[in-house]
Amino acid sequence: MSQQEVSCGLEYIVAPDLQGSLTEAFHANYSFIVTPVVHPRFRRHHIADGTRVGGFTRSDMILSPQDWTSRIVGRLSPYLNVDSPNELVRQRHEDCMNEELSYSKGLGLPALIVTVHGENSHNLARNLLSYLENSHHSTLIWAQVPMQCSRTLRDTVVRGLDDDEEAWNEPWLWWSKFHERLQWDKRAGVVLELSADLPPEEIMKRWLGEPVKAVILPTNIFHNNKKGYPVLSRAHQQVLISLVEREAQVVIAGARRARAEHYRQYAARLWQRRPAPNQDPMMDYARGWEDYLQTPLQPLADNLDTHTYNVFEKDPIKYDQYQKAITQALQHLLKKRENSSSEQNEPKDLSDVINRLQLGSGDNKQATEEKDGPFVVMVLGAGRGPLVRAALNASDIVQTKIKVIAVEKNPCAVVVLEAQARELWGSRDVTVVPGDMRRLQLANKADIIVSELLGSWGDNELSPECLDGAAGLLKPDGISIPHRYTSYVAPISSPRLWAAAKAAAALAPHKNNLEVLWVVYMQNKHDIAETKPVFTFEHPAKPVRDHEGQGVTDFQGLPATDNRRQCTLTWTAQQDNVMHGFGGYFDCQLFGEEEISIVPATHSNGMISWFPVFIPIKSPLRISKGSVITARFWRCVDSHRVWYEWLVELDGRSTELHNCGGKSAEMLL
Repeated sequence: MSQQEVSCGLEYIVAPDLQGSLTEAFHANYSFIVTPVVHPRFRRHHIADGTRVGGFTRSDMILSPQDWTSRIVGRLSPYLNVDSPNELVRQRHEDCMNEELSYSKGLGLPALIVTVHGENSHNLARNLLSYLENSHHSTLIWAQVPMQCSRTLRDTVVRGLDDDEEAWNEPWLWWSKFHERLQWDKRAGVVLELSADLPPEEIMKRWLGEPVKAVILPTNIFHNNKKGYPVLSRAHQQVLISLVEREAQVVIAGARRARAEHYRQYAARLWQRRPAPNQDPMMDYARGWEDYLQTPLQPLADNLDTHTYNVFEKDPIKYDQYQKAITQALQHLLKKRENSSSEQNEPKDLSDVINRLQLGSGDNKQATEEKDGPFVVMVLGAGRGPLVRAALNASDIVQTKIKVIAVEKNPCAVVVLEAQARELWGSRDVTVVPGDMRRLQLANKADIIVSELLGSWGDNELSPECLDGAAGLLKPDGISIPHRYTSYVAPISSPRLWAAAKAAAALAPHKNNLEVLWVVYMQNKHDIAETKPVFTFEHPAKPVRDHEGQGVTDFQGLPATDNRRQCTLTWTAQQDNVMHGFGGYFDCQLFGEEEISIVPATHSNGMISWFPVFIPIKSPLRISKGSVITARFWRCVDSHRVWYEWLVELDGRSTELHNCGGKSAEMLL
């Protein structure tokens, strides 16, 4: 949440003195007011040819242009129903609405509130889409819907039913279909009017995935505390805070039972005193980056800059976990060496004793050096040295000697590494080797290989290809850190993220950005179903098998690996929803019990190195409760690149294959 204060507006159902109303609201420290574009009692008869004489509303000169463009949210006449089944009513209301829209365009209002009356909103969406396309001013459309449909609730009571789920679902369906008819335009948002009763938790969570621009608080849902000030129930407080955290503004509406400033002061105090989240540095780090799309890094094809290194090195958790993993690996190797030494020192029989006595002192000396020599820890992709420091710290903890070989291809980072090797690690055995880990041939083989080549979706920065190419640098019984990592996905609803990806596609006509993985700190989204694993990789990797079941080796005698993958996942929807894509995550076993994760259920608290990924689908899918969602993912590899392909199947329908042949997104080897 980037805002520090809650933005509050005050609604005037009628404002005979607009300047006076605005002054009153500002004296109470409201940021804006909501007022009708036309007096609500003025039911005019519009004449299409424009021959009617006289104005239909007040002059724009009663306020300054700055007031109109920043402090007034207009409300279109709520009685207008441009989707009425009566043709005469529909046409007259459409003419009147276009008249109000035209006048609002001239005023330059920052936002317009329209009332969505039901599921049938085709004509309303058509007119507003035309308005958005032809407006020179960036006016936002706020579609107001109730939290609960009172008409459906009455019908439920009349039928003697206890289940009111349909009454809670209907307003969301009105908004969702209206937004779909606007092509999920990011300039359109929803305004929720809170009711005295609140919906079940799952329905409220679904609203949190929508672009809620404002929440209307009718004064009749407040009650007075012992001092006579208006307050909300605890349940309403939680809902309000959740919506404001997603950048919703607050509008106070209805007959005032207290002074106007008391409602605003209460909302501000509620926001300031909201329960503090768990002390997670990710919340502070991500502030201001919520729902902001970024392209994934390609550190294999491109060299990272100093700023990027600096950001990653600030992670308080990741390198601590790596240090613990290296410590455990060194302890494991020490124990293994001790067991091996005791077995070798114990003679098997009399002939073994005679042979040992006949060995020369030179052979004994060489065996002792191999047994007591330092362990070789090779850091692949060493960057500016955080993993080198982690390895040196681990050796101090275990109290054993290590030889660190830092491999790095980025010339700028190599300069920093060599400077640290001279100035900071001069008393330690640290060697810097410039070059690509996949093409190095070194005499010293590693007991432990350490790397941090993971991306936000696990393997999307080509960690498998890099570590498989460097397999010749590791001893046959050596340890790789990380040992295993798995990517995960969950189907999500997020009109905001989808609209942002669509807008990005317009800026890059050479490729479709709805076929691209986006790194993003997702806030305004709703998980449709649980998170499930997709692709898993292990290191050292196991070789592919031939037709006889034997492991295949390459020309260097190393295990031949195949990093292509295919996965099919299914989910059953628990409620009506709209699917816009997937949230992507990963977890990783470094060594032993040490792990790092950005999967929501197991997220490493405080780790900031990775945001999740958003994997969009070209056309959002409307999902019914009980529908089975089937997703198919492929990881494709050729001689010089890697790419993903995916599609979704739902109720006999299927999306097209996304990113076929890597036409829109690829990772270069």
